[in-house]
Amino acid sequence: MLALMARTLTEAGYDVITASDGLEALELAAGARPRVDAVITDVQMPQMGGEALAAALRQADLDLPILFVSAFNGASSPTLPGPFLAKPFTPDQFVAAIGYLLTCPQARPASA
Repeated sequence: MLALMARTLTEAGYDVITASDGLEALELAAGARPRVDAVITDVQMPQMGGEALAAALRQADLDLPILFVSAFNGASSPTLPGPFLAKPFTPDQFVAAIGYLLTCPQARPASA
């Protein structure tokens, strides 16, 4: 799924960095130059889930917009600090969600 999502975004004109888990994503986001514009994370991942990743990004002063994805119905919890896209989704739905994430101020996390 990660490779398909990355290819979809690349074909839509985005530069994409992938991570195999939340810890790697945190490390990549913190060290990325130029700065990462947004994060797409599964709610459930090895090492660090999506909600924990979002909290760690905020703690590191990386207030990035985050799109949460998951195949689990219960993942659409109102506690997620960002928009949610349920799997399965189409490439068009995914690209539209990223466009929203990057252009709408409501998609950005609230400052603590």
